[in-house]
Amino acid sequence: MHPNGNNVARSLRSATPTPRRVILDVIRFKPIAAHSNQIAMLRNQRYIHGGLTLIETLVSIAIVGILVAILVPAIQAARESARKMQCQNHMKQTALALHAFHNANKNLPSHYNGTSLSYPLKVWDQFHMHSWRAALLPYREKSALHDSIDWHSLATDQVNESVATTVVSSYICPSGASPSASMGWVFPRERVPTSESQDNKYRVVRSDYDGLAGIGSSTGIRWGVWGRPTLRVNKFGFEFDTEANLIRYRLGRFGDVSDGLSNTIMLVERGGRPFHMVDGRPKVTTDNPNADYGGQVGWSASNSLSFLTSPHNVGVNHDNTEGIYSDHAGGAYVALADGSVTFLSEETDIATLAKMIGRSDGEQ
Repeated sequence: MHPNGNNVARSLRSATPTPRRVILDVIRFKPIAAHSNQIAMLRNQRYIHGGLTLIETLVSIAIVGILVAILVPAIQAARESARKMQCQNHMKQTALALHAFHNANKNLPSHYNGTSLSYPLKVWDQFHMHSWRAALLPYREKSALHDSIDWHSLATDQVNESVATTVVSSYICPSGASPSASMGWVFPRERVPTSESQDNKYRVVRSDYDGLAGIGSSTGIRWGVWGRPTLRVNKFGFEFDTEANLIRYRLGRFGDVSDGLSNTIMLVERGGRPFHMVDGRPKVTTDNPNADYGGQVGWSASNSLSFLTSPHNVGVNHDNTEGIYSDHAGGAYVALADGSVTFLSEETDIATLAKMIGRSDGEQ
């Protein structure tokens, strides 16, 4: 070691300022300028030792929290906007496919296709035929899936299980739950439905789009673009009954829409399935603790006319068993008979809705 090493070390230590020395000198009224170099050295020491003070850490956390609070809703809104655009496109493509079907067949597909069942159809029979969505498959570039259907058998028979459990993405709204993770059910026709047993239930993939047959009004049912059913009227004067109430079904034709194709609804959203949703929440009751959807859930099987006809007092996004319902905030998409797609607000009044669903009631 250098003979003067200890003296050098002591000189360095004495030259290095300490907070205590600086503060004492300030108290003794020594000029701050005289300590400018010492203060700079203190600052350098602080950064050399690294780390943030408690206040700086709390401020940083607060800034990050504010950024998260701003960015997360914006990201979620952007994602939902993208999902809505995709939903709109699904409905648009389905509407165009219906036009292609009409051009080829001079009518829209029936709500009840195939099987060995014959008219008149009981209400229970109406849940087990092949749907209009199944008939439309070749016009959605799904000919192979269409050809794999056993059309003579019921849509709910096990022979058609592979079809019923196939996801057709164009029939699914992206804003809803995953179709493979949120499957619905229907009871096979030959078995008696029991809410206690899961063995009777036939699992199916849902659809979020449907064709409303009509809407109730004070003067009766206003039938829509999908055709004109002839129903049995019971002794009380009601058209819907548990007996053989569907006597025949006249298929829908665009030429029958005297109110104008651009004024008449052809497709609607029926989201929320396989659950019975009312005003954004599952409707849980003592008789239905799981809030199961009471009508047909699956895309490939038909639904009864009672579920395809909206009551006169059900608005948009109120009840998915009775009317138009979506997973979008503020309203739902509908496709008009001219192939265009529009977003109906939840504030749409019932009178306007009835005019849009009815095809030839003279109201536009």
